[in-house]
Amino acid sequence: MKQIALVAAFLLMCCHAKAATVKGKLLDENKEPLTGAIILLDAGKGLYALAGLDGTYIIKNVPVGTHTITVSFIGYLTQEKTITMTGESDAATIDFQLAQDSKVLNEVVVSGKAEAGSDAEARLTERNASQVVNVMSAKAISILPDLSVANLVQRMSGLTVQRNSNGDPQYVIVRGMDKRYSYTLVNGFKIPSPDNKNRYLPLDIFPATLLERLEVYKSLTADMEGDAIGGAVNLVMKSAPDHFEVKADFQTGYNYINTLYGFDHYNASGIEKHSPRQLYGTGYAAQPDEFTQKNLEVKNNKPMPDLIGSLSIGNRFFNNRLGVLVGGSFQNSYRATKSLWFDYDVDPYGSDLPQLGSLQERHYSIHQMRSAGHARLDYKFNDRNEIKFYAGYYALDNNETRQIRSTSLKLGYNSLQGDASLGYTTRTKTTNQGILTSSLQGNHKLFGPLALAWSAVYSTASNNEPDNAKFTRSSTMQDFKETPQGAEGLSRQWLNNKDNDLTGYLNLTVQPESWGRSLLKAGAMARHKDRDGNYDIYNFMPKPTQQFQGTNWNTVSDVTWSLTNPLGATSDAQNYKAHEYIHAAYVLGKLDVERWEVNAGVRAEQTNQGFTLKNPVPGVIRDTSEHYTDVLPSLMAKYKIKPGMNLRFSYYKSISRPSFFEIVPYLYPEDGYPERGNPKLQRVRAQNVDLRLEVFPNVTDQILVGVFYKSITDPIEYTITKFGIANENSLQPNNFGNARNMGAEIDFIHYFNKFGIRANYTFTHSTITTTKQLPGPVDPNDLSKGYTTYYVNQTRPMQGQASHIGNVSLLYKNLDKGWESQLSLVYTGEKLEAISPYLNNDLYGKPIAILDFSLEKRVSKTVDVFLKATNLLNSAYQMYIKNPVYQKDNEYPYQKDPQNKTLTRRDEYYQSFRVGVRVNFSKNQNQ
Repeated sequence: MKQIALVAAFLLMCCHAKAATVKGKLLDENKEPLTGAIILLDAGKGLYALAGLDGTYIIKNVPVGTHTITVSFIGYLTQEKTITMTGESDAATIDFQLAQDSKVLNEVVVSGKAEAGSDAEARLTERNASQVVNVMSAKAISILPDLSVANLVQRMSGLTVQRNSNGDPQYVIVRGMDKRYSYTLVNGFKIPSPDNKNRYLPLDIFPATLLERLEVYKSLTADMEGDAIGGAVNLVMKSAPDHFEVKADFQTGYNYINTLYGFDHYNASGIEKHSPRQLYGTGYAAQPDEFTQKNLEVKNNKPMPDLIGSLSIGNRFFNNRLGVLVGGSFQNSYRATKSLWFDYDVDPYGSDLPQLGSLQERHYSIHQMRSAGHARLDYKFNDRNEIKFYAGYYALDNNETRQIRSTSLKLGYNSLQGDASLGYTTRTKTTNQGILTSSLQGNHKLFGPLALAWSAVYSTASNNEPDNAKFTRSSTMQDFKETPQGAEGLSRQWLNNKDNDLTGYLNLTVQPESWGRSLLKAGAMARHKDRDGNYDIYNFMPKPTQQFQGTNWNTVSDVTWSLTNPLGATSDAQNYKAHEYIHAAYVLGKLDVERWEVNAGVRAEQTNQGFTLKNPVPGVIRDTSEHYTDVLPSLMAKYKIKPGMNLRFSYYKSISRPSFFEIVPYLYPEDGYPERGNPKLQRVRAQNVDLRLEVFPNVTDQILVGVFYKSITDPIEYTITKFGIANENSLQPNNFGNARNMGAEIDFIHYFNKFGIRANYTFTHSTITTTKQLPGPVDPNDLSKGYTTYYVNQTRPMQGQASHIGNVSLLYKNLDKGWESQLSLVYTGEKLEAISPYLNNDLYGKPIAILDFSLEKRVSKTVDVFLKATNLLNSAYQMYIKNPVYQKDNEYPYQKDPQNKTLTRRDEYYQSFRVGVRVNFSKNQNQ
């Protein structure tokens, strides 16, 4: 045995002596990694490697002797090196620096251009921008399990999202600033929102597959519109490629929650798009039998799998002068949410503790259909003149069923004996949102150093909610047994609004050759925007009033109704017209000298905003028009410490205007508290400062470290207020004094061969002081004198602000085997969600971490298959009050820590899984 061991050890030594390793790094002339380049050892012998994400490679089991290493990459000159491996050397490091092949590239201009939609292009955009910006490339987007742009933004540095009722991200929050403080651009232009209440865009209407890159601007230059305190999100849509290209994908999947609880659905095809009053005019008295019934009947079953697909085709024609790209996307999905909601008030007898009023157990089922199509054309007449055209249509159709079982926690509730009053609500709600936008741009070099750029943009946005019905019933529970449900009421609501937006831009630039990259720029903008809002509601009562399920009816269609307002809502304030006219002009100068780049300018914006009610409402303001002018200076300075390292400073002044709907004196019933408008709202003004250090080790890696500070005047926040004779709670937007918002952020990206990591973290601290109510006795020593309300000041964070935001993505990419995967975690810390009028009763969102995974395999040169999974941890969204529950002789369900905090809401979404195939055919690939 000893002899055998000695022979084995000798053979291993021989093998080790005759099998070595060659490794190194491949870079281009700019010292950027050439990911995917081929390294051959003695061509035809079968030993090779592909350059990894950072340009490194390794070839193992190299025999002793002399070898030729050949390196090749599309667009670069092939390079060879000779190496001799001896028994005395088991490793060698051979680096390559490839020169570009001008014959292949045809144009020298192309040699300095990163591939559209690549990580390299994203990093170059960040490096060369005048202001603070973060960019996500189309390549990074493609391996994420995200369907919409709203899903994507939560993965970027300093960004969180506000979710809708089915758990999908919908609105972006930049640096802890409420969604109102940011705006969204499509290809650099503002477009109107279809949202009936807000001016900010619901980002879930935009499919992620049509993006070329996603840009987030955290500071504004004078040539950008000035109404963004938090920042701006720019959706750069796919443009024409340099050669014929077809990209497509198809996905199917399922949401796990639908296997547990089934899916509630109704027949939305028969919904009447217009109310009787809208069809036949004001004064028409509707009859109960005129209203459809099929859209009220809800059935529960297992839905079909989700179906998702996209296609884009592009090419260039006429000797590359004309570029054309057309693309489309369709998503059909079935989402659901299980929720708990607690209605609460504050103990009026001085303890300032939340007193629970009712528990609502909710089940949402949402059938979502997203469709999108767009086209981009560009035509280059010559080196001095070109035009560009873009047209896009984006639609989101929701058919939502909401089932509520409500348990009263007030008088008569006994958790031990099983006694309570119960309520049931079934709501069927159809929402159709659409955005149509088109833009025509021209870029012209007039004469000498003078250049002209102009743009004309026309957009429309619409929101239609036809015949949304709510059927309410009541019941009781005694000794844990429920009595039959009795019909209580039925409402049928129509809501629609449409925005028209026509905007023109004009920019002049002076940039003599002797100035290098320095320039002077001036421009103007004019926008004419108007909205038409319409609302109608019909209320029904059972006739006779006593009608019970199982005896008098089985479905809502069996109930006999009387119509209490046959004329509809003729004088509701939600029937209105609104306008916003903005005229702006700016001038800026950019100085680029040696290591310094300075961009300084000033912008002036004049605003005319107002509304007119279509029908007078007693005691309510009928119309108003506000005029104001803002002067908005900005200063951006970038110091180039060395190649690949910048230090940035930025200052800008900005505003945030109220939305159309907020200034209308409306009263709108919502899921929680009813919402109310405020015609006295003023615009918000802010001073913003940023400082950021940027390090770009190569074209793909980066380290960004920054701090920011914002001083805000008259911030707008929604607070719960008392209103009316009954002193009922309602949500209303108001201006609140002054606020500060400051923080720090870090963004890190690094690749090493087959692995990579993307991580970012943002800390935000904001403060605002507002007046709060505190119920208490008139005389603590003599309670017989009764109780009153005291007013005290409280300093708190701003609404929507999370102190801690973090994202971590671990990536793996094996170019040789064609595997690619990503594990990503999104963390959002505690966040102030809703403001109470009472001291220490604000509602906070519990910290939440969402884990997603994607896996992709290349099966041929043009085809990939993939698996994507979201919310693997089944992370739930929860809201609570940092006060113990006010309990009196009862224990309340689902309150796990009632001695320290009060749970007010919990939403569970469960996991979603999808599989799919992606096709990427490029003529350039097959040459």
